[in-house]
Amino acid sequence: MTPLIATLNTRGCRMALRRSQVLSYLWEGGYSVVFLQETHTDPTAKDSWRLEWGDRVYFSHFTIWQAGVATLFSPNLRPEVLGVTEAVPGHLLHLRVHMEGLVVNFVNIYAPTTSPKRPQFYQRVSNFLGTLDSHECLVLGGDFNTTLEERDRSGAELSPAAANFLREIVEYHSLIDVWRDHFPDDTSTFTFVQVEAHRSHHSRLDRIYLSRFHLSQAHSSAVRPAPFSDHHLATITASLHAERPGPAYWHFNNSLLEDEGFVTSFPPLCDVGEV
Repeated sequence: MTPLIATLNTRGCRMALRRSQVLSYLWEGGYSVVFLQETHTDPTAKDSWRLEWGDRVYFSHFTIWQAGVATLFSPNLRPEVLGVTEAVPGHLLHLRVHMEGLVVNFVNIYAPTTSPKRPQFYQRVSNFLGTLDSHECLVLGGDFNTTLEERDRSGAELSPAAANFLREIVEYHSLIDVWRDHFPDDTSTFTFVQVEAHRSHHSRLDRIYLSRFHLSQAHSSAVRPAPFSDHHLATITASLHAERPGPAYWHFNNSLLEDEGFVTSFPPLCDVGEV
């Protein structure tokens, strides 16, 4: 199976009607793995979410008024969940799963909206990612509230220190921004638009990163408007399974023909006329 992975800031799914609309939208879109941010949930929400989506919903709560993340697996995708870690409650949720011979670390991020808090948050992200096995596949997605390139925002980066931390994380763990890799020349696509005082600010805050070693398994990516949110939905389609070796074939090393010892070890071939 080739899962369709999505990340979306829901701006709060606390209200039952809003939650139903968001989950219905995601269900109809056929998304297999969903990273949600700003879910505004507490432990009492678990049953109602699972009633509408299914039993594969994993939370990291904060308060019903702010933060909160959730990772959802569709009923059609049933990986073996090896571990669940709330590395930063309400902001960083990690699921380690086994699917089709491959161990995948799904890391769902919601960075703080307050600029001074972001560098410390990304330091904690860096420390946590350092505990993961570098040989396993890493999918890092969410609302980063930080951009790494000028073309991904209309104004100045408000937290350069946080951007530097995130840049180091991306480089150290050999992560690739999948959408940017697929659309290297696009300078007009953003995931968040803020309008204030007759001015608008655009930025691509919502992204999905994939281990460089598995980038060839990412077939497509997209950014599309999402109802009920002022953020757009970022998606990738990736074949997350262990690489299977192709058929083997024997190949003669031609350099051996220049090895006198090798050549003389074979009896001479008869001429065609002697057969």
